Amino acid sequence: MDIKKIIQLVLIALIAGLGMQLIMGHFFGKHAAPAPVTVAPNSKGPQIESVKAIPAQVVRLGSSAKAQGKKYLLAMWVDNVSAGLKRVELNALQYRESVNSPKPLVLMTHRKGSPLPYSTRAVTVNGVRYNVGNLAWSYASPVQAGARKAVLELQLNDSHNKPLVLLKKIFQLSPDDYQVTITQEIVNLTDKPETVRVRMLGPTNLPQLDREADLRTFWCTGYRAASKYLDTSGFPHPGVQPLLEAGVQPVPLGNFTGQNRLLWIASSNRFFTSIMRPMPYGSVKTLPLDNGASIPAVNYLQSATLARVDPQATQANPRGVLAVRVKSKNLLLAPHETTGMPLAVYMGPLKRSLLMGSAKAKPGTTAYEYHLYNYLAVIDFGRGSYCAFCTFSWLSLIILKILDLIHHYIVGNYGVAIMILVLAVRLMLHPLTRWGQVNMTTMQRKMAKVQPEMDRIRTKYAKDKQRQQAEIMALYKERNINPAASVLGCLPMLLQMPIWIALYSGLAVDIDLRQAGFIPGWITNLANPDTLATFHTPFSIWFLGYTYHGQNFISINLLPVLLGIVFFFQMRFQMRLAPTPTDPQQAQTQKISQFMVILFPLFLYNAPSGLNLYICASTVGGLIDTTLVRRHLKRIEARQALADTVIDRKK
Repeated sequence: MDIKKIIQLVLIALIAGLGMQLIMGHFFGKHAAPAPVTVAPNSKGPQIESVKAIPAQVVRLGSSAKAQGKKYLLAMWVDNVSAGLKRVELNALQYRESVNSPKPLVLMTHRKGSPLPYSTRAVTVNGVRYNVGNLAWSYASPVQAGARKAVLELQLNDSHNKPLVLLKKIFQLSPDDYQVTITQEIVNLTDKPETVRVRMLGPTNLPQLDREADLRTFWCTGYRAASKYLDTSGFPHPGVQPLLEAGVQPVPLGNFTGQNRLLWIASSNRFFTSIMRPMPYGSVKTLPLDNGASIPAVNYLQSATLARVDPQATQANPRGVLAVRVKSKNLLLAPHETTGMPLAVYMGPLKRSLLMGSAKAKPGTTAYEYHLYNYLAVIDFGRGSYCAFCTFSWLSLIILKILDLIHHYIVGNYGVAIMILVLAVRLMLHPLTRWGQVNMTTMQRKMAKVQPEMDRIRTKYAKDKQRQQAEIMALYKERNINPAASVLGCLPMLLQMPIWIALYSGLAVDIDLRQAGFIPGWITNLANPDTLATFHTPFSIWFLGYTYHGQNFISINLLPVLLGIVFFFQMRFQMRLAPTPTDPQQAQTQKISQFMVILFPLFLYNAPSGLNLYICASTVGGLIDTTLVRRHLKRIEARQALADTVIDRKK
């Protein structure tokens, strides 16, 4: 095979890989949805009490300062205009903006012109709609910076300027907890029953943290009445990026009532999430689960829809805003009755040990609720890999748990823990590796010895392919040759592939690997590539480049280059073990493999440095394995030569 054909094969492989990525993006990234619903302006007649002008005011609850890290885990800024969240920051003691920045991580922030997350947008009373999305609410009492609770109020009057209903919005956080409570209360101020419906927003899309692939998504989990279990896969899981394209319609997420109902909705990026879960208000019925437990049946919400809400919602905008629109049922309030719609909102890291909760925890605690509602399902390891369809979440969890144990009990460095994991896997697979390589090398040498006879058979029966094949198989049987043994030599690598995929997926989305360093100044974040330099480009280059906030970049990563060098030496070393191929077809295959060794590091160029570190260490371990196997083969050959000598002397 000439060099031109080899280059053609390499180009075909590159095009095939690009096609696979496009196909995966087509099937897993697009979401259809019905047409958007337009919001009508206020009807004539209803009024909102405005005894005095209420100024816009933003107050901070909790703290994101490092000094308050043992008291508060987050800070949230409450805006009295539409009673929503202006900003949410996690405490800098636990999570910083970046490796080199002491600033707290911004989990959620408001974009100018867009509605606030968890804000109240409209209230309908007896069929008359009040649009309250741009109105300033009053604080029931002064709120000091760093407080735990804020109560806002807004009174609606009827067309005769008589009090109709009072809206209350209560924001409350607890110390040492990522879960806050946001409660919308409605008070009937009249002497007659009133029918009220509220429209509000849930979480918006979280910011894209870094230049990695846009893994932001919305995640829905619901209840199936027929089987009595929590369904974490059968409800919508729309990705953010496809919905930010021009002309994409809103996505219905489901209903909070009926046989198959929504239980919670989450907005996530690579490492963090905001989970909205309706809580019961007053006495409610319960829904039985198949494990013997039960969950309360929330009866005040109706449906949820995901839609663009930013000012440029009709244009493709990689930094656009998506929000969950929530609509309540028509609630009938008796005279002077109060009803509420409390939401449990988790705003924090995608940390396995935290979201897993505990079945043994005290009922009513967050640990018990996280386990009961299966919050762990929001960590989707399939998002972190191009091989999402063959990713085993359970395997990712096991590997990451082993890494945690090594990191906690043996070394305090995740990079070293990954190398210890390599050693453990290599030791476990060494007997199989030795067996496979010995069989492969033995068969290759036997094949080389019978090659002249095979050539004579092919020449003799050139016109009778069936007879030719039968004679060759007879020769194999006579010389005790098993051609499949060469394939078995690749078995150890095939067994490691699921581990590689699971580790790839795990490192991409696991919060414990975020900003976990290995070598200062070089590998400072095992969850990201080991980028030494970055260059802005006018176009995107697949493999070598990436796109971040609509801008194209090329990065210089050193570890994939070192990985390619190690692969090359491993290939050359293994070729010394194998005899020189006499078959032209085998010679062509050997030449192609020399070029394919370049492609594999190219596919891993933008992979997390932790994964490349694992593969690099594993390949070096493979060289050691091969060296040991080579010594073993020499001993076998020496014994065989001695046995042949003894037989010759006896003859």
